[in-house]
Amino acid sequence: MDEKPDKFGERAVKFDEEPLLRPGKATVWLGLSTFSVSVGSSLQFGYGTGVLTAPLGFGYINDFYNASNYQRREDYIDSGTMTWLIAFTTSLYCVGGAFGALLGGKLADILGRKGALLLNNIFSIAAALMFGFCGAEFANSFELVMLARIVIGFMVGCSITIVPLYLAEIAPVNLRGAIGTCHQLAITIGILLSQAFGLFVLNKPDQWPILLALTGVFSAIEILTLPFCPESPRWLLINKNKPEKCRAALIRLRGDDDVDDEITEMKEEAYKESSVQKVGMWAVVTARDPTWKMPLIISVVLHAAQQFSGINAVMFYATYIFKQTGMSDEEVSYATVGLGGVNVFMTIVAVFVVERIGRRKLLLFPFGIMAIATALLTVSLNLQSSFDWMRWLSLVFIFMYIINFAIGPGPIPFVIVPELWAQGPRPAAMSLSVQVNWWCNFIVGLSFPFIQEGIGAYTFLVFMGFLIVSTIFIFFFIPETRNRTFEDISSSFGKKKEVNQNEYELQDQR
Repeated sequence: MDEKPDKFGERAVKFDEEPLLRPGKATVWLGLSTFSVSVGSSLQFGYGTGVLTAPLGFGYINDFYNASNYQRREDYIDSGTMTWLIAFTTSLYCVGGAFGALLGGKLADILGRKGALLLNNIFSIAAALMFGFCGAEFANSFELVMLARIVIGFMVGCSITIVPLYLAEIAPVNLRGAIGTCHQLAITIGILLSQAFGLFVLNKPDQWPILLALTGVFSAIEILTLPFCPESPRWLLINKNKPEKCRAALIRLRGDDDVDDEITEMKEEAYKESSVQKVGMWAVVTARDPTWKMPLIISVVLHAAQQFSGINAVMFYATYIFKQTGMSDEEVSYATVGLGGVNVFMTIVAVFVVERIGRRKLLLFPFGIMAIATALLTVSLNLQSSFDWMRWLSLVFIFMYIINFAIGPGPIPFVIVPELWAQGPRPAAMSLSVQVNWWCNFIVGLSFPFIQEGIGAYTFLVFMGFLIVSTIFIFFFIPETRNRTFEDISSSFGKKKEVNQNEYELQDQR
């Protein structure tokens, strides 16, 4: 690999160069660790996101709210109040998630990535019990459902802050993108499972509490498997100064004892971090270190763009379009699950292409195509009354949108954000990013029905605007992080030289 010093005494680094560390391989312990946290934590995020689709669609939760209120107060809930109660039940998941994200990074630093995830399962089990017994005669409380939504939201808020950290820190540099994408893959599988169970398995009026309570099963899987998995070697060395335990964890994860290069790279990062105080979220927000400014902007913009792309609104409106085509309720159910299946399949594709294509391209092109898809969807929705076949064309544009979201904007923000930061600010930066993600999710979820009521089929022009802005931002400011070490990526933001993103190369300044 050619290296030539620039005027700052640094070398020019090509974004598509060969890895600086020896390529690693997929091992049993790496696979088990990835499986454990993906199923026990990431999957629960997706499950909680989609689990209310069927119970609300069938009206089971509405009926329970009314029956519960009448039994205790001898009064039924009027339609306006019911709409707000259901909206809050759905949205409280995001509120709990936002507060969980505040605590996730701190827990990961204090207890370790593995320890924090294990402790976090307490909240999932508590929420499962509340869901399971909310309809019991001794409880019969719809307020218990709302409280459980906050608690499970808190749990997954912590989880999706910690899991990307853990996966990024246990993966070899050449597999970091693929391993990190498993987080988003588990989320999409969780959404699909919740929809399939709710529509085809637990679809009776008295079975929805069981459907919601299944979240505890995923925690049980993590509780049984994660204690046997290695802790993050990087946390053991840099945070706890335990080099022997770090080496032992690396040997298990890599499948051999040739780990000296990785430990040396970690020690270099540890040496750099030793002169920097541990930082909290406020220090990251205020960009106390000037080299944090650009990583901060990128982290916030990517997670905001993921939600303001309108993904949840598109998923919601897809069901409406399916019904407009004249499908029966059963056909709508199959179409909804089919959409979830496409989401899962394309995320699997992302696992295999993220290390070949790179993070930047998987953000740039999908965001651009999604902008085109929302424009075409808007046109087709407005012409449905004139041409019946436009309804089917609308479905094509929705699938076009979902395919591109699943392969890039869905998984890549969770992969690239941990890569931008050094060990010290990394947990706080992840907490902040996920915090932004949750609140943007809350804003979209709460405002979409009112936007739709106000401008109808033109709703997606709002999201198209965000998609265009996001595409432009990615083109000019997002670096490629594939095959680069954490220290190399984070230090590159402090280099005083121009970056030519179009050529994927840092130019020599002499």
